Amino acid sequence: MAGKRHHTVPKFLQKGFASKIDGDTVFTWLYRKKSVSPKEVSTKDTIVGEHFYGRKGESNADDSITYLEQNKFSPLIDTLRSGKCNFDKSKLEIAEMISHFSVRTKLVRESFSQVSKRMIGGIREILTDENVIEDVLLKPREDFLETQIEEVLANTNNEKLAKAIEIFDLIGFEKDDFKKMVTQITYESLDEDESKNEMKDIVKGLFSQIFDESNALYPKSIKEGHNKSLAENTIPLPRVKEYEQLDWNIYEVNSPLILGDVACIFREFGGNSFRSSCTIEKTGQIYLPISSNQILIGTFNSEKIETNVKVLNEAIVKCSYEQFICSEKSDDKIDLIQFIGTDAYIVSDEEIETELSEIRSNIQNINTKNDL
Repeated sequence: MAGKRHHTVPKFLQKGFASKIDGDTVFTWLYRKKSVSPKEVSTKDTIVGEHFYGRKGESNADDSITYLEQNKFSPLIDTLRSGKCNFDKSKLEIAEMISHFSVRTKLVRESFSQVSKRMIGGIREILTDENVIEDVLLKPREDFLETQIEEVLANTNNEKLAKAIEIFDLIGFEKDDFKKMVTQITYESLDEDESKNEMKDIVKGLFSQIFDESNALYPKSIKEGHNKSLAENTIPLPRVKEYEQLDWNIYEVNSPLILGDVACIFREFGGNSFRSSCTIEKTGQIYLPISSNQILIGTFNSEKIETNVKVLNEAIVKCSYEQFICSEKSDDKIDLIQFIGTDAYIVSDEEIETELSEIRSNIQNINTKNDL
């Protein structure tokens, strides 16, 4: 873990999926998205990213994660594999490990990135649409303008404005009349073609600049935010409290399991499908492969456990972001490559588009709703 090559799924977990071990070097079969066939490589090169948890001088979670791996989670995995784990006494440690694994992966970061990119791009498109600018942003209601102007007129610190109002009073032009006149002039000027086109260009250019700058900054911001969160909250306590309530056990299987780059996968209460992540309050089951023939499963008593290796491997592949490893090279695992990432993202494109459609509708209906 320590150094510049950071494993988003730790090597001590990957070791359980070894194809062979040569001294201190552990090999496994690596299956990558869009690849034709797997490669047998050292685990130092699998499910890894350069400076993924931060460089020196950046928000850096490397040290805190390394400490947990060496002193807590690696020994726990060894105990689980050996069959010597007392599950009643180890519930807290298991819940902490699962909580940690669920927030440290590349998919978590890429999911935030995907949502940010789509939302920023979608809102930019909405707010730079000429029809939206003209019909909504450049057509404030008269009562709204009146309120804003009233606030300006109430500013007694503006000596020039106070003097002007005093002069109007002297000629019998009351403050309310002045307010209505300014409101009407402002409203009409916004509706003039020349002013409208000029303002449209200004507003469109302003929003384009704001969102283009945000687009350029968000990947770095997301990485720094993720690493800062991991450094300060390496084990998310709300998840621990929930996962500690599950009944945990190791289940043996007869054919090779795979390990995906999300480590664990989830099921909602009463659900049949698996997800790469699940809201804490809806989590009914959690599955973590710990070796080629062992899987750690946490569940509530009412939930039916899935132990069919074919079903589990397919679910792990679909929930993974870009790769998985296995102790063997086989045709059935090669066939799974095409499904990598099909159910990976925490939020689907359809869900994002639904949110954007609601935002678009709300913006377009602003004046209508307020006129009712």
